[in-house]
Amino acid sequence: MAPKRRQGGPRPRRVPQRTCVACRQVEGKRQLVRVVRTPTGAVEVDLTGKKNGRGAYLHADPACWDTALKRKALQHALKTEIAETDRLALTAFRDGLPPALASQDGTTGTAASSTPDETAEQQVSTTPTGMVEESR
Repeated sequence: MAPKRRQGGPRPRRVPQRTCVACRQVEGKRQLVRVVRTPTGAVEVDLTGKKNGRGAYLHADPACWDTALKRKALQHALKTEIAETDRLALTAFRDGLPPALASQDGTTGTAASSTPDETAEQQVSTTPTGMVEESR
């Protein structure tokens, strides 16, 4: 028998799925932040997703980062002890994350200006890695 031919257009592109090590929710790879244990043993944030080493994924939500560091979920996923200098770098990255938004689908919203004497509003949007971009 001849193989069946598919009808229709091109095959839909598969989106890689990853699990947040803190809250265990499955998301698309681009919606999570990768943390990598490099071959030298250092633990660092990998915004490109291409660094060599063992990786673990977290949401760009400070609550997930707190949970992962407190429960040692990140250490378990990376199969290493996290050095104090690496922990401080991860905590500094977490502190730079925006607070959890009601919708994590990358939509834009408006936020009041950061200083009270300015009356203009800023346009705030988040990138797929969770970084905040502001424009006036």
